[in-house]
Amino acid sequence: MASLSQIARIEEARVRRVARASAKQVEIEWFIGKATRTIQLTMKRRVRLATQLLQSRVVQNLSVPVGRGVGGQIVQRSKPGEFPRAETVQLMRTIFTDFQSDETGVSGHVCTPLDYGLLLELKMQRPFLVRTLMEEKRKITKLLASEIQITKTF
Repeated sequence: MASLSQIARIEEARVRRVARASAKQVEIEWFIGKATRTIQLTMKRRVRLATQLLQSRVVQNLSVPVGRGVGGQIVQRSKPGEFPRAETVQLMRTIFTDFQSDETGVSGHVCTPLDYGLLLELKMQRPFLVRTLMEEKRKITKLLASEIQITKTF
C-alpha cells in the first residue's frame, strides 16, 4: 500500500501534467491562429501579384501597333486568332485590375470597361484576356500554389 507521501507526490505529478497539457493546448491554438493569418496574408499578396502580372502581360500583348503605309494609311490590322493591334492606345490604357478580399476568400480580376473589348474578345475572334490568361497559366499557377513557409516559434 502506498504511503501518504507517495500519494501526495503522485498527485503533484498529475497536477504538473495537467498544467503542462493546458500550456501545450494554448501553444497549439496560438500556432493555428498564426498559421491561418500567415496563409491568408500570403494568399492576398500572391493573388494581387498574379493579377498585376496578368494585367501587365495583357497590356504588353495589346501594344503591337497596326501596320501603316505611306501617308499613315492602315495597311495591316490584326487577323482572327491574333491579339488585337493598337490603332489607338485606348484599350491598353483601360485595362485595370480589381482585387477583393473578405472572410470567404480572395479574388483578382483583369478587365476593361470598353464595350469593344468584349466584342474583340468574344465576337471578332481576337481574344486578349482569356488568351493571355492561358499563356500565363503556368506562371500564375506556380505563383499561387507554391509552398507557404510557416515557422513555429515558442
